[in-house]
Amino acid sequence: MRFNVKIPQINPKALIPDTNKLREKIAGTSARATEVVTTASDFATGEEEISSRISDLQVMVEEAPGRVFDAYLINIDAALYTGTELMPELKTVIKAITHLSRPIRFMSWLSAVTPARLVEIMAGEGIEISADQVITPATLASRYLTHAYPGAKVFVAGETNFRDELAASGVAISDDPSEINVVMLSFAHDFSMQMFSTAYHAIADNGADLVTSSLRRLRRLPDGTLEPGTLPLVTALETATRKRLTKNLGSPETDLLEMIFEDIDVSAEEALFVTDSLGADIRMSKRFGVPTALVLTGDTSLEQAAALKPQDQPNYVLASIADIIPHYIKDQL
Repeated sequence: MRFNVKIPQINPKALIPDTNKLREKIAGTSARATEVVTTASDFATGEEEISSRISDLQVMVEEAPGRVFDAYLINIDAALYTGTELMPELKTVIKAITHLSRPIRFMSWLSAVTPARLVEIMAGEGIEISADQVITPATLASRYLTHAYPGAKVFVAGETNFRDELAASGVAISDDPSEINVVMLSFAHDFSMQMFSTAYHAIADNGADLVTSSLRRLRRLPDGTLEPGTLPLVTALETATRKRLTKNLGSPETDLLEMIFEDIDVSAEEALFVTDSLGADIRMSKRFGVPTALVLTGDTSLEQAAALKPQDQPNYVLASIADIIPHYIKDQL
């Protein structure tokens, strides 16, 4: 069933469904109701600009967008990207977006994912992308550190490839607490007491700032298993040093989106952020004014999405990532 479109403040192409018709539809259905409308005043951020951006993004509907967006931002972690294989639906989506000549960016919060590796995997599937279309924790951290701390000595408590990417981008790496200016924390399978001790002394004794790639309590691996994320490590360092975290580069902070939209000539409301998980990603996107689509291929259900506060709900809930592309476009491929 299609809904008429009425968007009072943002570009009409953003396709926010008519709320009256949506209420009529829900009134005749079961408790699966997924529509919620609020005003930005319910979003207690204290930021007028952010509130105005999300004021028209407070509708959630179990329906495909039915339009072509000007850019697509896809979180490829977990269910959308399984280890070394792309889901068949994702292949179709990438081909369709490429056919439409729309910008596409692939994002991962997994520090083990590198742009070069994803380019290689895509090539193996017959899909050509460039490394600058892939945004990883190391990509974002490199950009932030070179801009915010030019010339600083950085201790990297993270995966080897994360450290290597920062070094390759020109970040000065150091393991000497007496000269470290910034502790850059990211997930590491081999995180050790030696790493913790170096970070502690750099912060407590040398006044280094603590920056983290994310504040996720748990992280989900490509095989679906959960393990502790970076938040427990940040909390431990804050407790030990009695100093607060200086900067979180992960969602719901909007640094990632700021980086992307500096690179593509598209307004936020004309893009679509696609993910298979609720929480920080959705809030990050809506704070920045980007419509969101939740794909129910992960460990999230429609009922879980409907139970959230409006600012944490996606705009579209989809059974497949292929639904972000209108049928009339897919039929042409």
